[in-house]
Amino acid sequence: MKNCVLLLSVLLLAACASAAPLRYYTLAAPQAAAAVPASRWIDVLPVSVPAQVDTPLLVVRQGDERLVLLEQQQWAAPLDTEIRGALVAALAVQGIRDVHALPAPADATPQRFKLDVQAFETVPGRAVRWEAVWSLRGGAGGKAAALTCAFAGQEPVGGEAAELVAGHQRLLRRLAAQVAAALAPGAAPGCPG
Repeated sequence: MKNCVLLLSVLLLAACASAAPLRYYTLAAPQAAAAVPASRWIDVLPVSVPAQVDTPLLVVRQGDERLVLLEQQQWAAPLDTEIRGALVAALAVQGIRDVHALPAPADATPQRFKLDVQAFETVPGRAVRWEAVWSLRGGAGGKAAALTCAFAGQEPVGGEAAELVAGHQRLLRRLAAQVAAALAPGAAPGCPG
């Protein structure tokens, strides 16, 4: 009996010691520059993401048909919230402020911005890939033309979770640059480059 209790204790301690720590990741990249004074205003609406990745856990692709949830690697917030928050921060660095759920300044005519992420793929050791459609509506007293654009990007990545997240951060910054180009004063109508 004494040996059984000792063996059970050792097994329990070994099980506790082998549990990997839970890690949280964010898409909000550390900002190298501070936000500049606001020169443009937009209303960033909630973001939609594919159902397959709409989970707190990081989801990676293995092979052509298999998705795997990384049990110890989680987003700090729901993925749609992570994308929206990181995009708002990336646009703020370029002088574009989000007024969602806030009153816009009296002299501002914010456009409504909608992002529909249609593909959010993560392949460890290979690449991360996004496909998205975004739109701007309203603004300028409601007379501004509606604009709908596509974004597609891929970034090479290593196999570690931090490298996967860094790849997604780079894609998000590229998306933010595309949106900022469309909102730039004097920008030609139409989707940027």
